[in-house]
Amino acid sequence: MSSNIITIYGEVPELIEKKASEVIEQYLDAPKDEFNFVKYNLYENDLAPIIEETLTMPFFSNKKAVLVQNAYVFTGEKPPKELNHNIDQLIEFIEKYDGDTLILFEVNHSKLDERKKVVKSLKKHAQIKKIEQMSEEEIKHWIKSQLHENYKDIKQDALDLVIELTGVNFNIVKQEIEKLILFLGDRTTINKNDVHQIVNRSLEQNVFLLTEY
Repeated sequence: MSSNIITIYGEVPELIEKKASEVIEQYLDAPKDEFNFVKYNLYENDLAPIIEETLTMPFFSNKKAVLVQNAYVFTGEKPPKELNHNIDQLIEFIEKYDGDTLILFEVNHSKLDERKKVVKSLKKHAQIKKIEQMSEEEIKHWIKSQLHENYKDIKQDALDLVIELTGVNFNIVKQEIEKLILFLGDRTTINKNDVHQIVNRSLEQNVFLLTEY
């Protein structure tokens, strides 16, 4: 198994991106720059130059990291028509790679397609990390930190109401917090009334209320 092939997957792109950034920064032990970090996107780039870049020694740097975003080849997603990735080349690379350069695949899906040979090779020869949705306490902490970055705050009952209305779903929470920040304008503190006016109920909350009714 190569410790320098890592796949991070899950339903929340922002959390995957955050984890990938942490892993790369820890590996490089230095700020990212044009000599030690290269980024690709499998929706736009072919596999061949990505593999070639990974196999090339770094210049003017001790370490190098290659980030591959939207690595849908490990899922059941159909490829864009204009791209025809050589999956056999990728399998061979995964099975034989023993280099020092870190290659990290980001997969924005809740699961990998374990029927695929390339995924079987990945599980056998590489590191795989699944990123779960945040817990309620983690979501609340994230909301407070986001608001503080925008010089805003939120009352506890308003924070509880946000979670009650949205559920513990990062994508929905992020969208509603952005709306609340815009709504506040020059005011600094979000109250319960603001949440009632701005935050949409999740589908789960609507179903629950309908059931109760």
